[in-house]
Amino acid sequence: MAKQLMIYDNIQPLSSDVHRNWAVQVDNYSFVSNIISAPVLATEIPFAAGEFPIVFSATANEGEYIPLAIMGLKEGENLCLNESNQFTTRYIPAFIRRYPFVLGGDKNADTLALCIDEGSSAVIKDGSKGRPLFEESGEQSAHLKEVVEFLKDYQYRAEMTKLFCKRLHELKLLEPMQANITFKGREDANMNLMGFYVVKREKLKELSDADALDLFKKDGLELIYSHIQSLSNLNELINKKSQKLGV
Repeated sequence: MAKQLMIYDNIQPLSSDVHRNWAVQVDNYSFVSNIISAPVLATEIPFAAGEFPIVFSATANEGEYIPLAIMGLKEGENLCLNESNQFTTRYIPAFIRRYPFVLGGDKNADTLALCIDEGSSAVIKDGSKGRPLFEESGEQSAHLKEVVEFLKDYQYRAEMTKLFCKRLHELKLLEPMQANITFKGREDANMNLMGFYVVKREKLKELSDADALDLFKKDGLELIYSHIQSLSNLNELINKKSQKLGV
């Protein structure tokens, strides 16, 4: 995640004084063309798992992990976009759908500030097209009110996701993943995918009945099995990369 928050360039608090006439319009997803993974919420896993490999990545905090939807194999190349920078998948993670908005500020504060990426190509500063952010009176537009509710829900589900991943760590279910990918006739493009974590079925079988029941009642098992099943989608990414390489 070299560009934090990965896809944002210039995050600034949204203000009716500064941004009164601004509008937003996301015409394409060029802003994610260079990323090969995107965070997903725990509640998104069953939906995203149908199209992306879902893995877990360790954060800078000890014992903390986040689920990721893998979208590419080589840094800087998102394989899930077409020539027009539109997603070829039916599902798009909420992390991407909320762009160019985000809640910012101190996470320990009572409230977070509504922010926007002022450097985004989706921002129309003269308001000549797209969805306006404010009414002439300075009140939030209907669209912006929907965005606020979406971001609040996202923040709530992000905290739930942390708890889910914490539980996986506590139960010692996460193991390092490594995949050696080869392309016949293009050995120069061979790669080693590593640095991610997955849940192994064998680890699940070692759980106590009490822990397994607890996971089941909290929908954790559904999320885990969706994650495990999603790993087969790695083959689709390899196929897409092979087509690009002409092999």
